[in-house]
Amino acid sequence: MAEVFGTGDSVAEIGEQFAWFGAALRSSPYEVGVAYCTPSLRILVDNTPRTVHGASLAPDILYVIDFTVQEVENHCEVPNGQCWHNMFRNPVVVRGYPIPRRTTLDTGLEILLNIMAGLARTQRANTFNGNVFIKGFSTMLVPTNLGGNMLIWHLLYNKDGSRISYLDNAVAKSANVSISYLENARHVVGWCSEVKNYAGMDTVK
Repeated sequence: MAEVFGTGDSVAEIGEQFAWFGAALRSSPYEVGVAYCTPSLRILVDNTPRTVHGASLAPDILYVIDFTVQEVENHCEVPNGQCWHNMFRNPVVVRGYPIPRRTTLDTGLEILLNIMAGLARTQRANTFNGNVFIKGFSTMLVPTNLGGNMLIWHLLYNKDGSRISYLDNAVAKSANVSISYLENARHVVGWCSEVKNYAGMDTVK
């Protein structure tokens, strides 16, 4: 419980922060798959403003923040913009909160470069055959689209945990970027306009 005093705007902002923390730090009730968590506000007690010795006092209002969790339907084919689902086992996504503006909509999950590399279980980006990759043992991130300061990646991975090769790159066309560009770019995992899944096939390693 939290007791808050202040203007209407400041109290509302504090309430938003509590709702965000409560939703973002919540564990998923599902073993596998993406869950959406939506916070909502419910009023329990609403006392009208009162006057004491000629001074107007603000009303005492008691709110409860509720959280609704919904499971995302599983599909055999992950649609464009959602390959990032495969980076997690059972993540929780908060609905209803703003994100930084993007020039292209429905492009996936924006994520810091070091966290993205960590989720791919590696610590660095590599260059192979003139292209930049972020490659772990069974996962590989391929840059697919570059627009302004935003770089969009596609995730390839082997479900069985076997080693993935640079030659398993199934993206029709990779974005031409340099290692030095990565530090100052915004990174989004998800969107890819054309992919053929060759990952897991026998290739020359």
